[in-house]
Amino acid sequence: MNSRRVAMLVCVAALVLAGVRAGAAKPAPDDTNAFAAADAQILSEIRDHSQAMDNLEYLSDEIGPRLTGSPQLKQANDWTAAKFREYGLTNVKLEPWTITHSWTRGTARARIVSPATHSLTIASAGWSPGTNGAVRGPVVYFDAKTKEEFGRFRGKLKGAIVIYQEPESLSPPKPQNPNALLIRPMQAPPPLKGQPAQPSPFAAQQEIARAVNEFFKQEGVAAVVRDSGKPHGLLNMTGIGGEKFDIGAIPTAFITGEGYRMLFRMQKHGRVEVEIEMTNSFGDKPMDVYNTVAEIRGSEKPDEMVILGAHLDSWDLGTGSTDNGTGSMAVLEAARTRAKLNLKPKRTIRFVLFSGEEEGLVGSVKYVESHTNELEKISAVLVHDTGTGRVLTLGLHDNYQDREIVDQVLAPLRELKLLEPTMRRSFGTDHASFDDAGVPGFLVIQDGAEYGLTHHSQSDTFDKVWKDELNQGAQVLAAWAYNTAQLPVLLPRRPLPYRPSTPGAKSEAPKPDPISEMDTKIVEQVKASEAELKSNLEYLADRIGPRLTGSPQLDKASHWTMERFKEAGLSNAKLEPWTIANSWTRGPASGQVISPSRHVLTLETAGWSAATKGELRGPVIGIAAEKPEDLQQYKGKLKGAIVIVGRPVEMVSPGNPLLTPWGEETIPVAMPKMDANKPVDFEAFMRVRQAQTKFFEEEGVGAVLRGSEKWYGLLNMSAAGREYAPSMIPTAYISRENFTLLWRLLDAGAVEAEVNIGSSFSGKPVEVYNTVAEIPGAEKPDEVVIVGAHLDSWDLGTGATDNGTGSMAVLAAARALQKLGVKPKRTIRFVLFTGEEQGLNGSKAYVKAHQNELGKISGVLVHDSGTGKVLTIGLMGNYATRETVDRALYPLARVKEIGLAEPTLRSEGGSDHVPFDQAGVPGFWCVQENADYDKTHHSQADTLDRVRWDDLMEGAQVLAVFAYNVAQLPEMLPRKPTKQGGN
Repeated sequence: MNSRRVAMLVCVAALVLAGVRAGAAKPAPDDTNAFAAADAQILSEIRDHSQAMDNLEYLSDEIGPRLTGSPQLKQANDWTAAKFREYGLTNVKLEPWTITHSWTRGTARARIVSPATHSLTIASAGWSPGTNGAVRGPVVYFDAKTKEEFGRFRGKLKGAIVIYQEPESLSPPKPQNPNALLIRPMQAPPPLKGQPAQPSPFAAQQEIARAVNEFFKQEGVAAVVRDSGKPHGLLNMTGIGGEKFDIGAIPTAFITGEGYRMLFRMQKHGRVEVEIEMTNSFGDKPMDVYNTVAEIRGSEKPDEMVILGAHLDSWDLGTGSTDNGTGSMAVLEAARTRAKLNLKPKRTIRFVLFSGEEEGLVGSVKYVESHTNELEKISAVLVHDTGTGRVLTLGLHDNYQDREIVDQVLAPLRELKLLEPTMRRSFGTDHASFDDAGVPGFLVIQDGAEYGLTHHSQSDTFDKVWKDELNQGAQVLAAWAYNTAQLPVLLPRRPLPYRPSTPGAKSEAPKPDPISEMDTKIVEQVKASEAELKSNLEYLADRIGPRLTGSPQLDKASHWTMERFKEAGLSNAKLEPWTIANSWTRGPASGQVISPSRHVLTLETAGWSAATKGELRGPVIGIAAEKPEDLQQYKGKLKGAIVIVGRPVEMVSPGNPLLTPWGEETIPVAMPKMDANKPVDFEAFMRVRQAQTKFFEEEGVGAVLRGSEKWYGLLNMSAAGREYAPSMIPTAYISRENFTLLWRLLDAGAVEAEVNIGSSFSGKPVEVYNTVAEIPGAEKPDEVVIVGAHLDSWDLGTGATDNGTGSMAVLAAARALQKLGVKPKRTIRFVLFTGEEQGLNGSKAYVKAHQNELGKISGVLVHDSGTGKVLTIGLMGNYATRETVDRALYPLARVKEIGLAEPTLRSEGGSDHVPFDQAGVPGFWCVQENADYDKTHHSQADTLDRVRWDDLMEGAQVLAVFAYNVAQLPEMLPRKPTKQGGN
């Protein structure tokens, strides 16, 4: 990874300069500034004056659980309507829809009566009939999974108490990862235009459930007992009356997880008899239930709208506080805030509290049906419905066409630390009813926050609500609604999928996919060649060693890799030359503090640094300058001095790049801890850096010492000179321990030191090489897909992980594809760049030398972040290509060991994809786990011992599949729009 970029990041946290392609709904700069001003008011109002907790306490405790069709739900409808009016909203109303039967829970009890007596804790499932008194029967485990297996139970179920789920262990509990939804393998991309819609993930379950119920009814089952699947005596709940609120076919109850597991264990050893009694009642005629609706009317386009929603109904074992009192009260709080601030949105913002969600999103489905004539005027819908956890990001439910605009809408909310929006689909909340009708339907994705325990259980009570997280959710809703309402036009829609109506169309068998079949072979072939991958990296790192640009070792590595490509049978294997001004050889470097006490310093000469011509002795002076004029305080004091630059700051280790807040840096090195509310002024930093270099030269500084960001004696390395020319001032890196020591000594008084910084230069230009090989395209050989990595390294270690791993992954991918004899439509080219560590110079030279074919390069993927697992691909803000790349990469999500997450649109510099991206070619990089990269990167710890072989092999699999699948696409990958004016 490029040292100049990373060294800069050690000094400051770099800004992400995310390019945004032109689009009809893209906000103008003035709009964005207005967003920020209004959002600041919104966030402040909710933070300081929120009424969400007070309202939720009343809803939970004074009204209580809100079963659809119950008096409590109607009371909640009336109360929320009154609150909307109190807050100043308009067009407040209750919109009715009808259910077939209301249902009232009665009593439920059960016990095992033989072979031993045990009390059981149960609760009737929603819309379950009663048992007409106590019934006794044998427990039968119905384990049929298909209709064909039902016959095994014919004649054996009359009067039985049936269980049918194989229970999972409740103890020890499975570790809960609150971010699992965001880092798990990507979902299958949506169908292409004209293709049938994907079936609902619940469709197959519902079909078999209907068949099971009918079979149970025919066989005379007395009752069904279902596993709650929760620990500590918690029950679960759902309904069996369906979306029509019919009377359930068979008495059904939920039993505690502990009780179910006891039944399951006991029935395996012999006959178990259970007594069960349930009393429930139904309304004898259809009844109206209601969605609560209110608005803030738009000032310019009142017939167009943005909707915020949540469901007001709940199950009735607890008080419905977290499912979904939290979402409902977040919507109410967003409405209160928007009305109080009197911000005038261009479009109407409508707030809808749905009912009937728990029985199958019925209230939102009815809302969509009754508002068909205005669906085209709804810009988007955002629903809050996953408990009390903080909002992590938005789920866009495959609405690729809206992603760029949503990024801009959320941009002012930096302080909320939202993660990157995801395309993930979810069918269990009310946004799906709108999305199915073609309206962009989004959901908030939240931290789990005990939701697995409170969800539908008797533990869903007010005391489980997290205040700050609830308010943060209201902030997201309110700001998103306002910003979306202010957009120049409505959010774009995606084409609705083709929905065939004929039985023949539904039953059409899936066609074989030759690309997926080849992907499977590619993955297997890379794995089969793992030993060769290991052997090659061992040879490169240990036998050739560090590969400084311009060194004999790099020249040897270039020729060696070319021979490996030829040996594998690739075509056009060659070395493409480019020239550097000087090669450079590291000399010895040493130093010590002379006074006030003696300390030996650990240091190494910075790349392309001039030498000190022997020992240099002088005062140590610390420079701390935030702006160019701050340097004037040192004027006349630096001649012959040994300068250390920048006070030590607290460093933060890199985390999972997929869980880094959107808009923050994800390069996997330690970064300075920054004030989240004080973003870095990158241009100001560069002005100081340039002024500093010039000032040091003018003042006659004797030497510069730069502190490593790593602890435990590990050094960093980067180039002190530009464009392979000697630096004007001798420069060295010192250990972080030495760096902090020098500053402590300086704070106490004068410090004197001596250093000896050695180096030598060739004094003439030197030719270096990029190694290139390819598999020619069978149909479009002049169009190219490139996978690459850099072969050069720094020389403190052996360059095993930066970037021997990437280079050998490219070689392994090439070898696997060639061995399989693939015939790609387009040419697949493999490039091992040099000069990356001094500023991406080899890839810049490649781009310059291949100007005439840049328009024919479909895409470039670079592997260059060490030995960590490839998590996904980074697309450098190329919104136009996101959906296409999803399709190309999805086969890698299905491979269990790889499990590729959905691609990220983050922009990151520091690697060889950047020159291509800057030239308009889609340039991507492998987003990887850190895997101690912050320690090995450019340090003496970058050795073969640090390589994670399984992860490296998977990286090679990713490169190979990406190359082949992108080469097979019908068209080249879309490009970013050309930037209009300016940088």
